Amino acid sequence: MTAPPMKRPRRSITASHAKIGELGWDRTYYPHERGKYPSRYKLPNKPGRDPMKQIMGDYLHMQNEKDDRVHGGLDAAVRAEVPGKAPLRWLELLKPYLLTVISAEAAATRCMGMLVDAIDDPELQNAYYIQQLDEQRHTAMQMNLYRWYMKNMPEPVGWNLGLQAVGGDSILVAAQNLTGSFMTGDPFQAAVALQVVVETAFTNTILVAFPDVAVRNHDFALPTVMNSVQSDEARHINNGYATLLYLLQEPENAPLLEQDIQQMFWTVHAFVDAFMGILVEYAPTDATDPESWTTKWDRWVNDDYYRSYIVNLGKLGLKIPDSIFKRARERIAADYHHKVAVGVWASWPFHYYKYGNLEQKDYDCFESKYPGWNEKFGAFWRGYADVRYPGSGPLQLPGLLEGAGPICWTCQLGCLRPEEQCHRIVDEHTRFYCSPECKWIDMTNPGRYVGDRVWFDRYHGWEYSEIVRDLGFLRPDGKTLTGQPHVDPDPAKQWTIDDLRELGHIMQSPNILTAERLGLPYKRVEYTGTKPGDMPPTIPPLFGV
Repeated sequence: MTAPPMKRPRRSITASHAKIGELGWDRTYYPHERGKYPSRYKLPNKPGRDPMKQIMGDYLHMQNEKDDRVHGGLDAAVRAEVPGKAPLRWLELLKPYLLTVISAEAAATRCMGMLVDAIDDPELQNAYYIQQLDEQRHTAMQMNLYRWYMKNMPEPVGWNLGLQAVGGDSILVAAQNLTGSFMTGDPFQAAVALQVVVETAFTNTILVAFPDVAVRNHDFALPTVMNSVQSDEARHINNGYATLLYLLQEPENAPLLEQDIQQMFWTVHAFVDAFMGILVEYAPTDATDPESWTTKWDRWVNDDYYRSYIVNLGKLGLKIPDSIFKRARERIAADYHHKVAVGVWASWPFHYYKYGNLEQKDYDCFESKYPGWNEKFGAFWRGYADVRYPGSGPLQLPGLLEGAGPICWTCQLGCLRPEEQCHRIVDEHTRFYCSPECKWIDMTNPGRYVGDRVWFDRYHGWEYSEIVRDLGFLRPDGKTLTGQPHVDPDPAKQWTIDDLRELGHIMQSPNILTAERLGLPYKRVEYTGTKPGDMPPTIPPLFGV
């Protein structure tokens, strides 16, 4: 008879945490340059508290178990022939979604490095180190998911462009503008954008609500990965709260925090609420979801974030007015993501993914959730369907751009409400804004929003086919466009560079047109095309594509 195994004594979490702290060392071999990332905040001399302390003993085992489950699930999905069950309309719009979240995770990793270098506090540094490991894990998992789709989807073209396409896609430049907020300027402002806003509020829609829509569309790979990612976010939310407590040891930091929370919320809202609203409602072919995007926003952002989190920050001395949250809700109720969707679909040649057409059940679904939707937007979508094949008529984009508002200097999206459009002149150049909030953000963050910021300015006066060739959004044959206004696989119905050239459309920047109409100064962007080696005109085939 064998003796029962001896039970290991349970080590105190506090003792384990202290023991790990003893493994550190003074960085005498590499001096800690605290001023490398200067901050407007007054950093306390008192130490913060490490919110990761409770998981020290189980972290690596826990993450290893989660990774095993994710990779096992993806392997099982291939064996069960899951990749072919999700509709193409859904799968195509996962291309920009995944590249956006991958870029965000990479920027979050950089943010943690900035925070570690910004402080001399071993407790908080340890928390940021652990979160940095999480962000690296997320990036690797999502890149692996991206590769999984590329290898197993029925239409892998476009997936092979990968991160090459982000800087050229006319919509994803706005995504890059957002993710840049996680690693630009003041490290604690970046932490507010990442930890206090995105991870506390918007991962609910990005990583919880959206995977629910994926399941409805027979895609089980996305929720398998994203729910594993979301399981780490509770710790990151805790990190954000610890960062707030650390900074609030100095009372003079309170006004800065109040401003940064409001501004970063608006920055995230401007892109994410348009982007995710489109993905949640325009990508699916399943119309059984009873919740509208507005209802989801009320549930995940207004109730779970503003009312449950922001309001309670008043107990810490932060007085954050509700006006900016009400303004965001007002814009969503005023068809914000529906208006952005029109511009996104109309600009299809300048994307590297396909756009499916709406069906009658989609019209009925939108009308039931948003009474009056058909009257406002039905004509555009019917017109879009009429010109989806080559030779069926001119594109809708030129007509839309003639009367469109300019692109916002701050958020990189269109000025959709003329009554809120505003501008100011900086260095003899007019900066247009979609709202007073975006103008306020730019004015109070000098030097943050600079450079070549308007995609349409870059290609003003170019013929459409020249733009597509410059972007490199062509299939390996050098003729067929990667982006298409439909998901029909018939080779005879695919647009080519010649089809686009025959239309003779010339790009007109709405910013330049607006400045000319109002008699405002506007500096033209001097752009002559990509340099050799920047991006090839065609992308070499991968995985037999």
